[in-house]
Amino acid sequence: MTTNDQKPTHTAYAFSRQGKKFGKLLECGHGRIDKAANIAHVFMDRGPITGYTGYIVLSPTGAPPPKVEPPPFDDEDDDEFED
Repeated sequence: MTTNDQKPTHTAYAFSRQGKKFGKLLECGHGRIDKAANIAHVFMDRGPITGYTGYIVLSPTGAPPPKVEPPPFDDEDDDEFED
């Protein structure tokens, strides 16, 4: 996996948006955190087909993914301008 071939300690989850208000975390690979170098090593062997936002979270191996808050919803339409 890396230069030292250390075993992964975390499961990687990718956020997949489903509409404007909701989404879910999908398992997408694994990783480990190198505390000495302050670096996270992530290996994604799959990703969401649609709605991928680029957000990835690492959760300790065997632990469930964290709960995600829906993104803030803006009621205003960006295409409308008021003068």
